[in-house]
Parts: sequence; C-alpha cells; structure tokens
Amino acid sequence: MSRALLAHDLVRVLGTKRVLDGVSLTASPGDRIGLIGENGVGKSTLLRLLAGVDEPDAGQVVRPADVGFLHQEMSFDADTTVAGVLDDALRAARSDLAELDRLSGLLSRTPEDSAEHAQLLETYGARLEQAEEREVWDADRRAAVVLAGLGLGSLPHGRTLRSLSGGQRGRLALAALLVRRPAALLPTSRRTIWTTRPPGSWRSSCGRCRGRW
Repeated sequence: MSRALLAHDLVRVLGTKRVLDGVSLTASPGDRIGLIGENGVGKSTLLRLLAGVDEPDAGQVVRPADVGFLHQEMSFDADTTVAGVLDDALRAARSDLAELDRLSGLLSRTPEDSAEHAQLLETYGARLEQAEEREVWDADRRAAVVLAGLGLGSLPHGRTLRSLSGGQRGRLALAALLVRRPAALLPTSRRTIWTTRPPGSWRSSCGRCRGRW
C-alpha cells in the first residue's frame, strides 16, 4: 500500500455545478499542503474525496490505509467523557501491545523446532513492525503532549462533550486524530493536508496540486 496520497484528474459535479474539474495532487510522506480559496470553490469537497468520504464522478484517488479525516462534528454521544474519547484514540495502540504480549506468551510455550513456532514468529514480527511504526509504547505520553499543545492539558477527563465549548470539542477531535498517528491527516477547518505523523517532526515540504476548482 502506497504511503503517498495521490489524486488524478478528479471531477465532482454537485447539481449543475462542476465543483472540481481535473484536479490532480501528490502528497508524499512528510508533505504539508495548504488548500487556499474562497468559500464554495471546492476545498471541503476535495478533502472528502481524498478521505474516501465521498466519491468522484471521474478520476481516481490512491490513499494510505490509515487516513485521518477531521469531521466537523465528533462521532460520539454528547455524554461521552474526554477520557472516553482518548481511550478510543488509544485503542489501536493498546490492542497492539496486548497482541504482542499474547504472541510472546505463545512463542515461549511453543517448541522452537516446530512449524507452529515459525508461523508465530512471523506473525509476531509483522505485529511488532506495525507497533513500532505507530510508536505504541509512547502513545499515552503522546496523548498528554498533544492535549497540552492544543490547550487542553488542564481539561478534566471526566468532563462530557456536552459540557465543552465548540472550540474545545474541535480541538479534542483533532487531538484524538493526532494521537492515532494516521499516515495522512485531512482537517476540514483550515484545509491543510498533512502526510507526516504529527506531533513528531512537523517538517514542511512542497506538494503539487493542479486542476480547476
């Protein structure tokens, strides 16, 4: 699976309006791209196509498996707590750690000269590579750093989403995405495409986008 985010000759028609006409974009790992334009020119439409939330009328998108799309509204019940949102964001990392522990235990109880041991070792290696890519051992500390960086460090984790302001909910949604470390991050408010893994290196490089929108 490609780690780059690629769009080729995207066309999107809404009603009688051709919102996107032949838009192509290449966002390689490490790129940070800003989408700039007046209201209604198709920035959000392009992001929805890139994220797979919507489908183009023509053209193709090739995306990493783990694209993070920042929806304008959080997909949680209003009574969900901040802790609940963070637990959901950390679920994949904790699942990786639990699976590594399980596989490690099975390996220790399986004879090394058996075919089962070789298969388990291959499975363990693949899961370990995934865990290292996601930096799962640092996930809880990363969550604290992200929350502090977004001005939510002092927010009680028992607070419900209902009790938060719109701005706080938006920043919490962004924090949850950053904690997950998707290969590409597609916010909706500032129309920026990140294809790095924040909050590590925030190195910015130039991407290419062409077409009419």
